[in-house]
Amino acid sequence: MAFRRKNWMAGMLLATTFVVAPLANAADRVKFILDWAYQSQHSMFTIPADDGTYAELDLNVQVDRGAGSGDTVAKVASGAYEMGVADFYSMLRFNSQNPDNKLMAVMAVDDRSALAVASLSATGIKTPAELKGKTIASPAGDASRQLFPLFAQANNIDESSISWNNISIELREPILRRGDADAITGHLTTISMAIDAIGMKRDDIQFMAYSDYGVELVGHVVVARPEYVQSNPDVVRRFLRGAVHGYKKMVADPQLAVASIRKRDPMANADIELARLKMSLDYRMLTPNVQKNGISSVSPERIQRSIDQVGPVFGVDPSTKAADIYTTEYLPDRAELQLPPTGPASSTP
Repeated sequence: MAFRRKNWMAGMLLATTFVVAPLANAADRVKFILDWAYQSQHSMFTIPADDGTYAELDLNVQVDRGAGSGDTVAKVASGAYEMGVADFYSMLRFNSQNPDNKLMAVMAVDDRSALAVASLSATGIKTPAELKGKTIASPAGDASRQLFPLFAQANNIDESSISWNNISIELREPILRRGDADAITGHLTTISMAIDAIGMKRDDIQFMAYSDYGVELVGHVVVARPEYVQSNPDVVRRFLRGAVHGYKKMVADPQLAVASIRKRDPMANADIELARLKMSLDYRMLTPNVQKNGISSVSPERIQRSIDQVGPVFGVDPSTKAADIYTTEYLPDRAELQLPPTGPASSTP
């Protein structure tokens, strides 16, 4: 009888251990918001959720679509989301307007910004100087519109000679097609996919990316509240490790990347998303710098130069330093950030 009681008690202890252990090791929840609708370049954040990488890192990650970088930074700053991906300059502008509720960047997703001016090739506008006296259509709050003064300054364009047509985002490419504006501004990959969707040919468009004409811009970054990062450093590290895994899988298997996005948005066109991913990788993500030095290899010195250049446009405190809003502390080791050779990245759209 004593033997049976001993085994019964041992069984109870094992059962108790089995129940308690998962509670003690419960995955950390992370709500993450994108900068826009689910698109193929976002698969670096969705693939780790699909293949179990986040789970293996003891993370329960929810990836939600966004409504623009400005909306994303506001929602992260409010605490509605732990982290998000947004345009670096949307974060910088938000910080200048909300000095008591600033955000910081913990990872560079794009090595180069894709903000650009686009015109119909038939207009003959091939250089920034030829924009003088022209009409440009753009949403007033778009980052490309907000940063145009830097593009103008770098290329000796008298801004007073430009007539701006403030429009809603869905009208931008159709207005260009109809010839109701000489040019538009926006994100290179977004414009390219939009003109495909309305039946225009890529050869019909002439692009002038700000980064190719004297404005050294960074692209999208992962943003978070400093207090969240400081209170949850290990969670941030694990999340970024999962995102690096997703980045590499996205590069290695574009079909997998598109499938991950279509799992969340079945209406996404697979061909368009494949083209979007190729352009995103070629132009703003797999730059020569990234291929040589690895993912998120933007130096603090480059961030500082960008702050100094963009700061006056957004009213940024002149004393702002790169270390105030950008850190590499939570990234994986540099060896883990390295990519296998993929050939030279294109520098043109």
